[in-house]
Amino acid sequence: MSAKNRILSILITIVLSVFCLIPLFDFKAYAKEEPKDLYRVYLNGKSIGVIKSKDKLEEYINEEQKELKEEYDVSKVYLPKGLYISEYKTYNANIIKEEDIYQMIKDTEKFTIKGYTVTIKKNNEDLKINILNKKDFENSVTSVVKAFVPEEELSVYLSGEEVTITTVGKTIENLYIKESLDNGIKIKESYIPSDEKIYMNEKELTRYLLFGDKDSDKKYTVRSGDTVNTIAENNQLAVSELLIVNPDIKSENTLLSIGQEISVALVSPIITIVEEDFVVEEQIIKYETQIQYDNTLPWGSTKIKQEGQDGKQRVTLKIMKENGNTVPPAIILPGTKVLTSAIDRIKVVGTMSATNIDPSLIPDSGDWYWPTLRTYYISSPFGWRAGGFHDAIDITGTGYGSPIFAANNGIVYKVYYDNIGGYQIIIAHASNIYTMYAHLSSQGVTAGQTVTRGQRIGAMGSTGMSTGTHLHFASYVGIPYRGGTVFNPMSLYR
Repeated sequence: MSAKNRILSILITIVLSVFCLIPLFDFKAYAKEEPKDLYRVYLNGKSIGVIKSKDKLEEYINEEQKELKEEYDVSKVYLPKGLYISEYKTYNANIIKEEDIYQMIKDTEKFTIKGYTVTIKKNNEDLKINILNKKDFENSVTSVVKAFVPEEELSVYLSGEEVTITTVGKTIENLYIKESLDNGIKIKESYIPSDEKIYMNEKELTRYLLFGDKDSDKKYTVRSGDTVNTIAENNQLAVSELLIVNPDIKSENTLLSIGQEISVALVSPIITIVEEDFVVEEQIIKYETQIQYDNTLPWGSTKIKQEGQDGKQRVTLKIMKENGNTVPPAIILPGTKVLTSAIDRIKVVGTMSATNIDPSLIPDSGDWYWPTLRTYYISSPFGWRAGGFHDAIDITGTGYGSPIFAANNGIVYKVYYDNIGGYQIIIAHASNIYTMYAHLSSQGVTAGQTVTRGQRIGAMGSTGMSTGTHLHFASYVGIPYRGGTVFNPMSLYR
């Protein structure tokens, strides 16, 4: 190798050695230091800086958010939900002051309050309620239960005391929240953003659980001539609903004072209080009218051969209620005891005619026949219910598949099915009266067919949008849904 090449090789070696030593010198310089324990701050997944102390940032936020602490009456305010802080070790970093991080987020992010989130599974959806105190929820649920269950009955149930019914009465066999089945209500500690609704006390939470988002402060001032019934009707409430929001009014017969202010708010509970009752009650046995035909009397003339007299029976039932409303089916237990038998009314109808006509075809707008078996339970009357108008009576207790009877002589107007009423029958009677029978399990007549009073036309069921086995029995003057006017079918029965 020439002298020139040797010199060049030496120079290259020296240069490379110098560059190789630089990292070593750098490492030795850092080796004298320990890596710093810092914290990297992320907002909604994006890094916004590195700080020295997580605790200091939290303390600074808590000190600055005095108004939020006063608003919610809490001692501490916490980080926003989208803010995440992770430990970070490094030898060198651009450190941001905790105060600067606060200034970056205070106008765009909502700080959080420590509390509890109650999740209620309702209609296959999760309803979330934010509360400060877990005990408030427990107490509010108790208040809602007391709105639907008399306190005396509730106390007996909770005591576990055995109750013996000697004549008539009721015992609660089971009481629970429907949504709590299958772990449908969950309560967990959470950090709640301050822009979400947070229920701060028991009274506010109870109002929400009872009324939902509806107006709970709607009031009415009693005027001359008002009764509990008329006030309920005029405000589109069931009497039972009016009594719930006015616990001082004990019954529909309570006398009201002119100028008295009462609540007419519509109860619309967030939770469903289920009450299963064992009931023994006395029921009136309405007398039936037997029709006899006499061809010696003029056509269509009538006379009463025997007056009717109601009887009385003692019936044992099992009834389920949801928020105070009976849910069909009611179950009538064996052992119904007749205390006094009903005496049938006997009505004689004249059939004298020059032509031979079936006497059962004589139009007769009176003496309506009860459409089910005689030992029954009315689970829902005609009138306002849960903010809607129930345009019929619901009859239950006679069992799935039990017979349904034509309420009077007539012609079958329509036999059909829809998703609401299920299998239905409409019958046209004299005097432009129509009766409708819904939720049937079967239909035994066809459109245009002539039917007679008490004739079996179908069977009780639970088709369509039905809550359980029952008959939805409605009556109209004029054709239903074609200009006819609905009226209370109970007015057909004395």
